[in-house]
Amino acid sequence: MSRLPAATNPRVCLLRVKEPASAYEQVFVPHLGDALRLVALLAIPAAWIVSGPLSALTMLLVSGGTWALRYYSRTRSEDLAGQIVLLLGGAFSVLGTYKVVEWLDLVVHLLMLAVLTKTLANMLIHHAMLPGASTRRQAAGILVAVTGLGVLLAVLWEIGEWAGHTFINPDVGVGYEDTLGDLVAGSLGSLIAAFWFHGSSRCSRAS
Repeated sequence: MSRLPAATNPRVCLLRVKEPASAYEQVFVPHLGDALRLVALLAIPAAWIVSGPLSALTMLLVSGGTWALRYYSRTRSEDLAGQIVLLLGGAFSVLGTYKVVEWLDLVVHLLMLAVLTKTLANMLIHHAMLPGASTRRQAAGILVAVTGLGVLLAVLWEIGEWAGHTFINPDVGVGYEDTLGDLVAGSLGSLIAAFWFHGSSRCSRAS
């Protein structure tokens, strides 16, 4: 895969699009992180057995997220950390842990939106759908754009919860306070992801 050309201006802030060792291989090479992806795949039928079709759909989305991480994480450690967050979030949903530990829902929303927003930003940058920053003002604009993308994901998540509650399983937790809390936590996770994404940029100056 081609990389973005480096700028010649020594004061330009370069966004280094680092291809992870695990991604974009001409020949698929399994590595340790793929073990968790296998767990996520096996968790789909297991979730159906334990808690029904909505839980299976949840784990299907988690599994898709783990594969997105494989190809768009900057590093394998980022890939592994993201997979752990997604798997734990899905497992807590299937096992009904959120009903027992209510505050855990907010923590998971924050962490999962941070992971998903960062992954989406990586994807957009890799496919040249999001420009690199050449000035501080542009970098600030990208922070706003990435945060906005994350907030959109948080809203879509809440729409999904409403749809699940309305059409599949009324036990899915919805309501004004639940939705508002989730949106606040998800928005904060999106903001964290934006600064995380910004932190993976490097401002290079000529010595």
